[in-house]
Amino acid sequence: MQLRLESRPVGDVLIIQCHGRVVAGNEVLTLHSYVGDSIDKYGDVVLQFDHVEFVDSSGLGALVRLMQAARSKGGDVKLCGLPPRIRKTLEMTNLLAQFETYDSLEEAITAAYLGSRYSRNKTGDARPRMLCVYGSTDVCTFLREVLCGAGYNALTTTTIDDARILLKATKAKLVVISARMQTVHGKPTQKLLEEIDPAVSLLVLDENFAAEDPGEAAEKLLKDIGSRLAPPA
Repeated sequence: MQLRLESRPVGDVLIIQCHGRVVAGNEVLTLHSYVGDSIDKYGDVVLQFDHVEFVDSSGLGALVRLMQAARSKGGDVKLCGLPPRIRKTLEMTNLLAQFETYDSLEEAITAAYLGSRYSRNKTGDARPRMLCVYGSTDVCTFLREVLCGAGYNALTTTTIDDARILLKATKAKLVVISARMQTVHGKPTQKLLEEIDPAVSLLVLDENFAAEDPGEAAEKLLKDIGSRLAPPA
């Protein structure tokens, strides 16, 4: 089965879901190119292996090279959801100890935010921290640029499920969401977030936020945030 890769950012961490086989040939070349480019952009990458059927020697070698390349740049390549057969292969080849491996995606993402790169970059960072959740990656990019440019420490993602993981990992005090995300899985988003942090504040964007004049939308957003968080230093 040909290797297929699907990715999504969760804040500053890139999640790559792998499907198929990681074997010599196009599959290893695809993995190396895709993950290599992602390391340059994100630093921390989590590979989900729960849908990987087989990894050969070339595939293992590629994973080690990618992990080493990431760590040389201050990041990491973490593995999660390893099928028993692949975990046993890593154990038999004495490679398991070289990687950070996790049973769940949530554990892997949390570890990335508690790891050395994140700690080094965020130590002493007094900027007010928040999460922004919007279904469009373009709008997420807009939100992050506006908020970071205004002096806030903003992380973005496209789903409430990922936002909940980020909230656990980062202890953000404010979550900004799309008007269409006020309920998830039949439950109010506010309650889902309060299950993680009862003190978290929720700000719901206007229904037509993405279609509004960008300057006016940004101005209103910053005003609304300023009423809830201490202004950035």
